[in-house]
Amino acid sequence: MQADLRRGLAFVRPVGRTRESAVEPDLPPARVLALPRRGEVTVRVVEGPAPVLLLHGWALTADVNFCHLMPHLSQGMVAMDHHGHGHGPDRPGRFRIEAAADDQAALLDALGIDEVVVCGYSLGGPVALELARRHPDRVAGLVLQSTALRFDSPADRVTRPLLKALRPLTRFDVGRTAPLRYFSDTRKRSAETARLWPWLRRELVRAHPRAIIDTMLAEYEFDFRRHAPQLAGLPTAVVVTTRDRAVPPDDQYAMARRLDAEVLEIDDDHDVFLADPETYVATTLEAIRRVTT
Repeated sequence: MQADLRRGLAFVRPVGRTRESAVEPDLPPARVLALPRRGEVTVRVVEGPAPVLLLHGWALTADVNFCHLMPHLSQGMVAMDHHGHGHGPDRPGRFRIEAAADDQAALLDALGIDEVVVCGYSLGGPVALELARRHPDRVAGLVLQSTALRFDSPADRVTRPLLKALRPLTRFDVGRTAPLRYFSDTRKRSAETARLWPWLRRELVRAHPRAIIDTMLAEYEFDFRRHAPQLAGLPTAVVVTTRDRAVPPDDQYAMARRLDAEVLEIDDDHDVFLADPETYVATTLEAIRRVTT
């Protein structure tokens, strides 16, 4: 209860001052691309024979979600922030999962990449599923992590009306610090996260508060169960975070069954990519190996 209260109060906390200098992780070089009808975006690309498309989670950036994984993807990788997050596409309207999937297809077009293995974390899972459904010729395999085919837990049903009530307040920047507060406790579990915290603190307030709320509302409306048969035969691995307090593990296992996916487990919570990066990276690389062989 106390943890939930702290996260709720994060919606009204000011951002505060951030340090000008910070230790940054060793990431692949970034480049700026102009996407048709989407404006300029910042992407990270590593050329290779079997690129992995990285789709980050709610209120994050690709850099935050995959900072420890990117250096290990020598086979190639592509990463771009979602609409309303970080340096992602700038287009009118609310965040929509289907549109986010189309954004990624447009990115592949711009880079001249025909096919990718898609790795989606949390929110990135629904975007990956829609990308595979809407653009099946672009997806060679799926790695789905800490995510589900729908988000309808008891906590989700309570949160939905609260978010709708808070949405008008986002014009006053209310809500920008929610992801910052959510991940602040991770510093206690990871010395590396503590070392990178000044950089993370800067990155974790890049999402616009309205995008933070609209993205969660879009997730609550998402239900891929009826579309699951369309992905039959697509190599898929599901990484289940067995102590996840954001996406119930039972929902993660249910997704794996419906998609006839291989299951890999990490005995950790929803912040494992920062809390235990060594385990997260090793498990993700194994999942990618399984869907590509």
